[in-house]
Amino acid sequence: MNEQPLNRKQLFLFSAISSYGAIFVSLVVGIISVPIGLSYFGPIRYGIWLLILSVLTYLRFGDIGIGYSTLTYLSQNYEASHQRIILRRSIVLLSVIAVVGIGVTIILAYYFPAWISILGKIPSGFLNETSSAFFIIVILTFLQSPMNIFLSAFSGLQQVHWNRIYRVFYSAASLAALLSTVFLNGNLAMLALLTGLGGLSVGIASGIHLFLSHPHVYPHIREMAKGAPPFRFLLTSGIRFFTLQISSLIILNTDNIIISHYQGPEMVTAYAITFQLFQMGLMIVTASIIALWPMYGREFSEGDWQWIQQTYNRSVFLQTIPGGLVWIGGIFFSRLIIDLWAGPEAYGGLLVAFSLGGYVFISSFGGVNHTLNNALKPTNILVVFGIIEAALNLVTSVALVNALGIGGVALGTLGASLAVNTWFPPLYIRYRTQRRVTLELRPVLAHGVAVIFSVGVSLVSVLFLPRGWYQFAIGVGVIAVYLALSWRVMPYSVQILIRRAFISLPLVRGFCLDREGS
Repeated sequence: MNEQPLNRKQLFLFSAISSYGAIFVSLVVGIISVPIGLSYFGPIRYGIWLLILSVLTYLRFGDIGIGYSTLTYLSQNYEASHQRIILRRSIVLLSVIAVVGIGVTIILAYYFPAWISILGKIPSGFLNETSSAFFIIVILTFLQSPMNIFLSAFSGLQQVHWNRIYRVFYSAASLAALLSTVFLNGNLAMLALLTGLGGLSVGIASGIHLFLSHPHVYPHIREMAKGAPPFRFLLTSGIRFFTLQISSLIILNTDNIIISHYQGPEMVTAYAITFQLFQMGLMIVTASIIALWPMYGREFSEGDWQWIQQTYNRSVFLQTIPGGLVWIGGIFFSRLIIDLWAGPEAYGGLLVAFSLGGYVFISSFGGVNHTLNNALKPTNILVVFGIIEAALNLVTSVALVNALGIGGVALGTLGASLAVNTWFPPLYIRYRTQRRVTLELRPVLAHGVAVIFSVGVSLVSVLFLPRGWYQFAIGVGVIAVYLALSWRVMPYSVQILIRRAFISLPLVRGFCLDREGS
């Protein structure tokens, strides 16, 4: 059952298709689950569940970065014995972490039951239900954590598509858990149990698949090989990845906790659902980037700097143009979408939409840089700047939440990303690669001007024009102008790439062939 190696184009195509497929399923799950969950549990209990999921995200990255470290080392080591040892050591490390995590959770639940207060102002009538749900899903998440390495292994073996396919199964399992809870008239504890068991089942299935399709990576207990990365390499690199993950999680998930503490859990619902809409946009924009991580790692080990330079600069435009679309479209249409999707009470407001749209745009640029930096292995400097961004986000969000409400929290997220990700990552790539990989600055700055102009027009239109079809038409017009400006300033090589991709579409190619025949 050993799968044949793929070339660059096939790797990227398989990864991109599977990534967008996973995003489509995630979108469907979100579209279905939010109104069902909000209607069944109500705004307070559903807000509590969103808080639990926010904290759970931290625990899912409690592998101290071993997963990303494994991905990077597998992509740079071709010898089967090395790959077996990397995977074995990663599984051992994650199993130890899981055992310790379960032990700490049981101790806290037994001796310090007030630990649930980390979720914020939970109403007294929901404390028991919240505590039970939190305890159950934390235990099941730790049990699942060693199995997450299998998805990282697929990516490190240049098969990102299997990673994304199993992400689809995780999304489907979470939706099935919600629907089963509603059908059985269950509470948050039942939802936590079914969600955790679903994730555990998918993790087991991914491990079986990995070892059947790649028997050469099945770990041998006492095997040793000269030159294989030792425990300390995996751990050191993993801790750096872990710190970057924690910084990212503070940016993405602490907002809900801050809002719960300062505004109450009912306000979490409006912010979280608005954030989820923009996060869907970010997922769509950055879906193809994940495929480049192991590919960068392989080309780095082979010294193909020309391919890395070309791919890096093309990726910048192919990511930031859709990022700008999310920003502009979010200002114009996020309220309408959320009204139709989850109801007017789920919209966070214009300031939230503006700030989160800006965050998506900057993240589309930052994601290109972070993918390359991570493929080259993270360094202490990257960790320091990740911590700086997280600290700025936390401080500014807390400082603005009382004055501006949930809009202040979103503005803090935008400000922190703007302060760090617009300049440091590309400069560090230039320094780290000894100028072999550099950002083509002029078209990037020209595109930035086009984005700022379009966003400014969008804000003026939403603030001063009446809602309705007139504003909708203006929004479509602004997007058209933005796309025209973006096409004008993008490098010619990227235009050629887009033209070729467009012509290769079956419908367009058939039309062109018909015209040639006539």
